Amino acid sequence: VTPPPNALTPRQVEVLRLVATGLTYDDEGQQLALSERTVRYHMAEIMARLHLEHRSQAIAYAGKRGMQAPT
Repeated sequence: VTPPPNALTPRQVEVLRLVATGLTYDDEGQQLALSERTVRYHMAEIMARLHLEHRSQAIAYAGKRGMQAPT
């Protein structure tokens, strides 16, 4: 079952886009002015909402939907 496109909050989309670029949670947290723990929390929520089990699946999901970090 594919979740609807609006299954993620804008912040979760932002987190997923940066994770898809290969940043570590710590690096991503620094870019977004969040703690690493908060980034991990967002990723756990993203994976739960999208019914995914691994970070690599979340990255693949982002790639298939053309999610790229803003330049």
